[in-house]
Amino acid sequence: MNKLSFNFVPQSKGVEMSKVSRRQFLTGTAGVAALAGFGALVGCAPQQNGANLADTGANDGGYTFADTISWDGEYDVIVIGFGAAGAVSACYAADAGAKVLLVDKAPNGMEGGNSRFCGQIILWSDNKDSMLAYNKAMAGDFAVDEELYDVYAEGLTQTRDLLRDFFGVPEENFLDWKYDSSAQPLIGMFAPEYPELEGGDDLHVLTVSDNVCNSQLWKVYRNKVLSMSDNIDVWYNAPGISLHQDPISKAVIGAVIERDGKNVNVRAHNGVVLTCGGFENNKQMVEDYLGLTKSAPAGTTFNTGDGIKMGMGVGADMWHMEAFEGNCFALGGISFNVEEGEHAKTFNDLRNLSGSIVVVGNNGERYLREDVYNRHGHVPSNGDWISPKRPRNTYMVFDQAQSDLIMNEYHGIPAEFQDQIVSANTLAELEVALGIDEGKLQQTITDFNRMAEEGYDPAFYRDASTMKAFSAEGPYYAIEMIQAFLNTQGGPRRNAAAEVIGTDGEPIAHLYSAGELGGMTPYQYNGGGNMAECLIFGRLAGINAAAEKDPLPVLPLGIESDIKLTSGSGDVDPDPSTTPLGDNEYLGISTLCMGNALALKVTMDGDKIAAIDVVQQQETAGVGSKALDALPAAIIEAQSTDVDVVAGATVSSNAIKDAVEQALAQVK
Repeated sequence: MNKLSFNFVPQSKGVEMSKVSRRQFLTGTAGVAALAGFGALVGCAPQQNGANLADTGANDGGYTFADTISWDGEYDVIVIGFGAAGAVSACYAADAGAKVLLVDKAPNGMEGGNSRFCGQIILWSDNKDSMLAYNKAMAGDFAVDEELYDVYAEGLTQTRDLLRDFFGVPEENFLDWKYDSSAQPLIGMFAPEYPELEGGDDLHVLTVSDNVCNSQLWKVYRNKVLSMSDNIDVWYNAPGISLHQDPISKAVIGAVIERDGKNVNVRAHNGVVLTCGGFENNKQMVEDYLGLTKSAPAGTTFNTGDGIKMGMGVGADMWHMEAFEGNCFALGGISFNVEEGEHAKTFNDLRNLSGSIVVVGNNGERYLREDVYNRHGHVPSNGDWISPKRPRNTYMVFDQAQSDLIMNEYHGIPAEFQDQIVSANTLAELEVALGIDEGKLQQTITDFNRMAEEGYDPAFYRDASTMKAFSAEGPYYAIEMIQAFLNTQGGPRRNAAAEVIGTDGEPIAHLYSAGELGGMTPYQYNGGGNMAECLIFGRLAGINAAAEKDPLPVLPLGIESDIKLTSGSGDVDPDPSTTPLGDNEYLGISTLCMGNALALKVTMDGDKIAAIDVVQQQETAGVGSKALDALPAAIIEAQSTDVDVVAGATVSSNAIKDAVEQALAQVK
């Protein structure tokens, strides 16, 4: 089987069909008439009664695991998730000659995942070496897949060409925001988003129109899918449920898809591609992996971790589960407190955060710098940029003068959230209303007022020009804010060929992924990077999934078992009491140790201790082992157990002394 390097496009060899019935296998009866009426929903080559010759191993009369499943449909490739990554994968798989099923859990018109909500920017560069250095630098000290990063860096030099030559974007439609960000000046901050890092100067940010956040790049991908309808079928309202996996080869051979309210089994002859996004709408996963109890998605509401569940079901290894991107541009990605299941209502205008205003946690203490533009939710901390660790509650607290600016001049709090504002005549009363410990918020405001007067913030280095002391007179105000997500990055581990990697470190055969599901970002992120991943790894996944695969192995039947491991085969603790002893040798066993038992053999020379040998020990290496190294010699030198214990290994030291004393008690 060929794997696609970035410049290699394998040729599709097609799929050959046969007429071997599954019922023959299931009943074990040769010559039974082929199962009639099996209607494929749609798919590869038409087939009336049977299964794929490559599946059955019919050349030698054997059958495969695929023949034990009642399939409702069959395709060469199944792509689960119709966003940018899924669209790209489906188009390249179809272009390679595959018949493709592309499914999405959203209804028609709501598909697209985060691709339809994002800024519609994509990265490009003419310098691979710079891109390799820049992306490694953004990964910080996290381990990276060198081959994957190399493929991505090379891919960044080709994104523009691929969009023009394959997806039909006219050259004149491209706008390079590195040179012209007049329509949205903040977008120029992404070229690069980390200008202090090596290689960033060669990064460009492109759109396929003259503005951002208008779904235009997403529509380029969607329209390409629709133009290839002869080879791509699209199912809406059709979530992926689980994957079918051959138990022998571990190859993924199909998927369970919900179709018209029923689960159907769809065979994938050559590959399945997971492109169903992250888990920002799965409350349990957000709590488990990100430690957040209050959040809202700025993008799609359909990303619920389905690909993670499907990947886990076939033994996929997970990575980057703690990584996420907060909404640009303020307070680590912040939203007003929307109802569960609703889109985030983001808060991005930093003018609102300049003046007599602070952001505090549930105990009234500041925990981040309020005045700086964030980098996709990453905030400055100790010379780095990190996703903030949120307290249980977050409040913006401000006085009347700041309220007048926010409400009347900046229009910072939309009308539908103004009833969430808490007001009080004094800071003490505001503490009570918010459930903050008495005096905590008051102390924070006192400290802030002093910093504003002195022009220096020693805690978070907020710019002096953005700090204004709170009024000594109320009223005072607060409003709760929650985390706003652009996307999560975690999911099945992916390699440079867009293959999903199992917990054994090897690719799971016939399973691929692209996009935000298992994205390559472990730490810092540059805007437009995920859309670049969708194109680069979506292309790889689609072509590799379309490539003809080796036949599945024949199921081994009638295997004889030689059962020896059954009741009574459990391990038995060693018994040091059976240790053979010579003349003047005595055994002492102590259970005062950290392990199960500590056994020492003491050799006497007359009435003197001549040697102490360890017979059995399970003490902690580097801790208890220090006592074993030092204490026997000390006891011999002192001819007594009345010696000092080894610091940090008191338990082991006392056990050694106890075992020696038990041995000495046997001397006559």
